[in-house]
Amino acid sequence: MPYKNPSGKLERSRSTGHVPIVENELVKEKLRSFRVFAQQPDPEINSELIVNSNTLGTSGEPVRWVISFDGSPHEVAAREEYPSTRIGYIQVAGVLVHLEELLGQQNAHLVDPAVIHEATQEALHSMVLPGSNVCRPDMATVKDSWRAEVYDIFRDYSVEDIPLLDIYMLLVGKSDKQSPHGGVIVARCSATPDCSARDIEVPVEGVNCPSCGGRIFPTDALRIHEEVSEEHGNATALGRLMTVLEQITMVAYLHFLSQRQARIVGYVGFILDGPLALFGPQAWLHTAILAFIHDLYDTLSDQRLRIPVIVGIEKGGQFAEHAAAIDGRIPRQHIMPLSDDYIYQHILTFRSSSNSAFGRDTYYGQKFFYKTAQGQMLTITIPKPAGPVNDPHDPTHYPILPDTLALLDRIGTSLYKDAVIPVALAHSYASIPL
Repeated sequence: MPYKNPSGKLERSRSTGHVPIVENELVKEKLRSFRVFAQQPDPEINSELIVNSNTLGTSGEPVRWVISFDGSPHEVAAREEYPSTRIGYIQVAGVLVHLEELLGQQNAHLVDPAVIHEATQEALHSMVLPGSNVCRPDMATVKDSWRAEVYDIFRDYSVEDIPLLDIYMLLVGKSDKQSPHGGVIVARCSATPDCSARDIEVPVEGVNCPSCGGRIFPTDALRIHEEVSEEHGNATALGRLMTVLEQITMVAYLHFLSQRQARIVGYVGFILDGPLALFGPQAWLHTAILAFIHDLYDTLSDQRLRIPVIVGIEKGGQFAEHAAAIDGRIPRQHIMPLSDDYIYQHILTFRSSSNSAFGRDTYYGQKFFYKTAQGQMLTITIPKPAGPVNDPHDPTHYPILPDTLALLDRIGTSLYKDAVIPVALAHSYASIPL
């Protein structure tokens, strides 16, 4: 923690202060003794692992619209003189892109900013949460304040007049958390740490604990409050909430369009910034989201309507870093399935492979590398098949894959490395100018 100088500004470190660390013999010796798992990729990749996208079948009519989703969390001092007193801030953006208007500019001598602006529409949700040393007046602790605020966010924020709480309860109904009367089963009382109540049925409006009398909310089943600190930073809890909100917002738009414009939803691509996965205590939602997607696909197929493209794109992390390392070995318009053997031998080398499939408890999407026609090297996930298949890594098990790859071929941008236009737009709207 830095001191404050007489002018009130924070103490700054020396510009060369890192040099003694990187040149320290103890550091060098320890690095030599440590096991470093970031292995160099093999000089060559087995050609059998790379599939030409043209062999997967032809795509249908091109996607006309794309909705992309991104979020940004940040935590700041509520008062400058008390830096340990903090509040959290989250922005979640959904951006609708009219592809025909946007891509119509690609052959123009100069891109018309007015056309680009007219081709995009954004919806931005901003929310503030209590941090260390900050409580709601009706709650005794920071954790309880978080529980109440998370419930209020789900109750008060909506997508096209559909509250996020309705979407959350819709997903609960497709999980093992649903109670016999349509509420949520909360495994243990979240209102009082030493309360003995277990498996409490919580309706959508909340309920008082039958044992301690404390207020319990249906969103307590997400258990985000468990990672909230009373005295320190809450970046982890903010990140967890942001991820849940991004994915529930995507589900909300899928639900809205399928209910109101079922003939249109198949011509909309849904792109999430990040993998189709949920981690930590919220991971149980991944099975509910996958069940929702499969039910949507079945409903549209029964009406002989087109099913939408849903894809997650990872900009960073170990998979994206590995994709960048092997970029030169994968031709354009080729896809690389990622088997469990390859993942544990070349990417997650610090883990020992297990009998269960990678991402079984967290991912509702199957992961691939894809190099687009424009040269972007992407790490993508697309929804897993509805039933068990012999080889889930086989691209032929994914009928929507040709449409997905055809969309990715159209929307690349050189604005950033390995970027696509809708995600870049969503990121620009969601980013918080610090």
